[in-house]
Amino acid sequence: MKKNKISENMVLASLIRGLKAVRQPALATLFGLVVGALVIVACGENPFAVYKEMFTKSFIQPFYLYSTLTRATPIIICAMATAMAWRAGYINIGVEGQMIAGSFAATVAAIYIPGPPILVAILAWLIGMCVGALYALLPAILNWKYQVTMVITTLMLNYVANYITSYFVTYPLKDPAGDGMALQTVAIDKAMCLPRLAPKSTFNAGFIVAVAVVLFMIFITKRTVFGYESKMGGFNPSFARYGGAKQVKVMLITMALSGAIASLGGMTEVFGLKYRFSDGMLTSPSYAWTGLMAALIADLNPLGMFFISIFLSGLQIGGSAIQRSMGVPLEISTIIQCCITLFVSVKLVFRFKKRKKDTEGENQIKVEGKEGSEA
Repeated sequence: MKKNKISENMVLASLIRGLKAVRQPALATLFGLVVGALVIVACGENPFAVYKEMFTKSFIQPFYLYSTLTRATPIIICAMATAMAWRAGYINIGVEGQMIAGSFAATVAAIYIPGPPILVAILAWLIGMCVGALYALLPAILNWKYQVTMVITTLMLNYVANYITSYFVTYPLKDPAGDGMALQTVAIDKAMCLPRLAPKSTFNAGFIVAVAVVLFMIFITKRTVFGYESKMGGFNPSFARYGGAKQVKVMLITMALSGAIASLGGMTEVFGLKYRFSDGMLTSPSYAWTGLMAALIADLNPLGMFFISIFLSGLQIGGSAIQRSMGVPLEISTIIQCCITLFVSVKLVFRFKKRKKDTEGENQIKVEGKEGSEA
């Protein structure tokens, strides 16, 4: 009887924590939709009719639902890549660059390595993940050796990856048989493409890869020593050092994993949808930045990021649909996304101020302790 009561209390406590976790994202989403409704009214449309059309053509009708899930696939993976680094205190803004570098390397490997298609595809995915991991290690090493701010280096490396791959698909690796205006490689072997999961749609097995990444994130963050060390390093670096965590090792592994996961987002797009690498194919849709929004809104919770990514993808698909059918500007969906992120960011600002205050308090205690010992 006592065990049953304890079990019920644990379930109740878990439920309360879950409700608290979704409270702010839910409120932020509501406020975002309200702001969007005001903009729709300013455009002279009925917001209820517009929202009905938007959500019907993103989550209800099968064709549009499959389109939403297809678009959500790289967004989910980018959100996981962002969370892998951010939860450990490393602000990785370079998920886009890591995704580009890894998927480009995988495409080149799939095209030019000889052998059975299945084996070549496996090797290409492994090469892509390794390149993505190495690309993410560059800012980590610069931060470790020379204390270069990771925010700046990861952001700048996005442009490096984009322009280098743009050069290759424009000149040496450009498909000579394609349209002269199309900057892209030749197509990969059809046997290497991910299978479609629904007829007459682009929905493919890349979504299964995204689900596997979510499960991996849950496992590594909840069930491993490394997950605990990285989380503690993000919450309180001083406590992590005191507890014996090797910060440099944790940083390098964390950033490598973040880059490897990011590369999977680009590879699902190449092998599941485009079947080649094209200039701007990963930057124009803003997969990485939408994934960053999803990570912030869900407070780096893997399951939360999974559902928020699908929701944001649905807003984009629905926004395109209402522009075609009702003439409502596509930017409505972008306004809603940005407002949701803005409202969630309020919590992050308060958390940052609290952490800064705690760090200043720790430094003050260290200074006073040092002065006392000298006296």
